[in-house]
Amino acid sequence: MSRRHEHDDRGATAVLVAVLALVLIGISGFTIDLGSAYVSKRNLQKASDAGALAAAQVLTQYAGDCPTVRDNSAAFAEAHAAAQRFGELNYDGTKTQYESTELEFDIDCDRTPGVLIVKYGLAGDTDTSTSRLLEAPDTITTQRRAEATVDVAPGAGESVRPLALCSAQVQVVPRPSTYPFVRVDAPKNATKLPTTCPAKTGSGNWWVVDCPDEAPGESTEEQIEFGCDNPVSVIPGQEDDLTPGELTLAIGGECAPKDDDENCLSGDTGNIDSGHTADKWEILVRNQETAIFPVFCAVPQCDASTIEGSGTNAVYPVFKMVAAVICGFHFSKTERYVSTTGECAGMPSMYTSDEWEAGNDVNFMLLKYVNERTSASNEDSECALGAECDGLLRRSRLTGGGE
Repeated sequence: MSRRHEHDDRGATAVLVAVLALVLIGISGFTIDLGSAYVSKRNLQKASDAGALAAAQVLTQYAGDCPTVRDNSAAFAEAHAAAQRFGELNYDGTKTQYESTELEFDIDCDRTPGVLIVKYGLAGDTDTSTSRLLEAPDTITTQRRAEATVDVAPGAGESVRPLALCSAQVQVVPRPSTYPFVRVDAPKNATKLPTTCPAKTGSGNWWVVDCPDEAPGESTEEQIEFGCDNPVSVIPGQEDDLTPGELTLAIGGECAPKDDDENCLSGDTGNIDSGHTADKWEILVRNQETAIFPVFCAVPQCDASTIEGSGTNAVYPVFKMVAAVICGFHFSKTERYVSTTGECAGMPSMYTSDEWEAGNDVNFMLLKYVNERTSASNEDSECALGAECDGLLRRSRLTGGGE
């Protein structure tokens, strides 16, 4: 009688189970690591976006055309430091898990003339975990890039004051000897105005305007103190290569008498010193708050004044917008206030002459040009940095990103 031998496969099965378990653990770990890499990539894009935008916001503080700002070593260093700081804050928060390195930082003007382009890129290493069991790399590297731009803002949603300025008064190309300070005379001072600025627009209007969608004469004092509630934007279609005659046609054809919208501001019936408006202007001088003024076009930028209508029907097409700190004013014979400290330190002595004395029947304001960042409009800007249409109003925004 023969005996049949049974094979014991328990050992082989245990080995197979162990191998399969190891593979499954490795695959699971690899899946986890891929998930971590995805999170890292997402955070890396957020960090690159934050860095590029922070650098662009720094550059809004610098005046000049695009090459001038791009080649300014101080501007480059400050913008680079801001990009690194905000990039790290948005990615390297957990040092045991994430580490980033800079791929690139660059400032250029290579897309649209007069627009600053900021490029910032980061690479990040994510430590792997159980995927090492499959002899995978110790880290997974991902990289992301972002792009932001700085251009002349085509509009403003805050800080706009209801007083129009004549373009011949606020020329910055070429820069006047008193820059960044400028004296702006009101129409009452006809002998002080540039001859190309209209001395008056008819009875009842002195370049005081209504904010968009405001009833004539409504809340002028509040508009001076707090700014317009609704956005104000420049007239579109103002390409940089237009002649003065072409620019006059481009601007003048956009507004009609009694228009009242963000591009066309209706004239107000009050004088610059009506009621308690001087008290409100004084608040702005004391606080040294930046104000934004709409500007209408006149010679030499245009070949004629672009104000439509006259008197109480006057409409002011917005040629550009100027950002400034108000350092002083003199209205009629008694209303006057001036500051020569803080932002207003260094004002030329010619602006603090005996015309400040009470009894002189003159209307003028003293302004200091400043860069101001705003984000009221997503429309493309048609004004190059540093051009005549540049009133130092700046916009920074993200315009690209990816690998």
